[in-house]
Amino acid sequence: MQIVVIGNGLVGDTLISSICTEGHNVTVIDEDASLVDEVVNKYDVFGIVGNGASIDVQKQAGVENCDVLISVATEDELNLLCCMIAKRLGAAHAIARVRNPQYSKQMSFMCKELGIDLIVNPEYEAAREAARVIRFPVAMKLDKFAKGRVEVLEILIDENHPLIGQKLSELRTKYSTNVLICAVKHGNEVVIPGGDYVIREGDSISMTASRKEISEFFVKLGIFVKKIKSIFIIGGNDISKYLADMLSSGGFSIKIIEKDREICEELSEMFPKAEVICGDAADPDLLVEEGIDAADACVTMTPDDKNNIIISMFAKNRGVDKVIARVSAQSFEKLAESTGIDSNINQKYIAAANVIRYVRGLANRKENSSQSTIKTLYKLADNQVEALEFDVGEDFSQIGVPLRDVRLKSNLLLAAIIRSNNVIYPHGQTTLEAGDSVIVVTANQHMNVLEDILN
Repeated sequence: MQIVVIGNGLVGDTLISSICTEGHNVTVIDEDASLVDEVVNKYDVFGIVGNGASIDVQKQAGVENCDVLISVATEDELNLLCCMIAKRLGAAHAIARVRNPQYSKQMSFMCKELGIDLIVNPEYEAAREAARVIRFPVAMKLDKFAKGRVEVLEILIDENHPLIGQKLSELRTKYSTNVLICAVKHGNEVVIPGGDYVIREGDSISMTASRKEISEFFVKLGIFVKKIKSIFIIGGNDISKYLADMLSSGGFSIKIIEKDREICEELSEMFPKAEVICGDAADPDLLVEEGIDAADACVTMTPDDKNNIIISMFAKNRGVDKVIARVSAQSFEKLAESTGIDSNINQKYIAAANVIRYVRGLANRKENSSQSTIKTLYKLADNQVEALEFDVGEDFSQIGVPLRDVRLKSNLLLAAIIRSNNVIYPHGQTTLEAGDSVIVVTANQHMNVLEDILN
């Protein structure tokens, strides 16, 4: 497909990288000539220096004939304007990044009235991921499929974990559970494990099941999750605002630390039940004075990765049970993992996954009439594994065939099937039927349609 991307910042670069690996033709527009040179040298793309809201620049990029225009410039209003112009010129689809919390309640209106097909809000999605982990703190990462009926979560197998030394094929019988271990990351190695895999210390494992079944599984393991009540939020940016809003009705005690006085005053008005502290959270004396030792969770969301990692390390050393850090630069991700931080949040990867899901659906509809389309896409195991939810269309070639007779690609698992609101955990005699949703976990990237699971 022909795709035009406006803006080559952190989110733009991640999007461009993902789109290029999908095999699409990409044109990048940015006013910064050095950024354009950089992206052209880094990826197989065509670059244009100019204002993405200029009709002439968009025409130069071939927007009138493109399949998708994606605007991820710094300013929300510019992204909306770029998409409106692109649609008027003839772009088939337009995607805008919109981050301002003031716009959060009018997204559907903007899509309908401005003709925008998809609005991506990386900050909101990052906050939502942090909120999910806070509500189920045993997880490093937690995502939902089938409107919450099935969840996929990542946990770290640390020292003395009860799963160490256990073979996957024995878990279902031993613990009477439907929990499925669908991906394992150990160091730089990532595998879709078979039944003979033995869990090791240091593994980061991804598992799927319903929330109830996962909770019961941890109880059977003797792991009782302490409920989080008091939370420190470091930084008063948009992610923190979204997160505070999500948690404000959950009975949590929230303390927000921000060094900008104007932002503190705004936060105090927005969240009257939260305690807002004007100060520098990089000062350990301030954190101790404000009671970090008694906090159940600490979420660092400042724009500075180094600052987030250092504050998170301090919080962990002071005994905070759950520490979550926003880490945007890839160079710091390994450092964050090695310091004992429980969860890393990277909004650019979340945004890229949302756009790729949409783009793959478009590519599928353009190339054929298949109804077996992607509904949900998440990245697992350091972005090396994909968990996808597909609708099963009437044209799927293996409808009614027992799975034991279906030739599936290697490095792939069918984790769950949702049929008439019921969750089915597949075995050899299970069949896929039209109207089902199926969750696929795979190390094979770039699957567009359900037929791609077949060998």
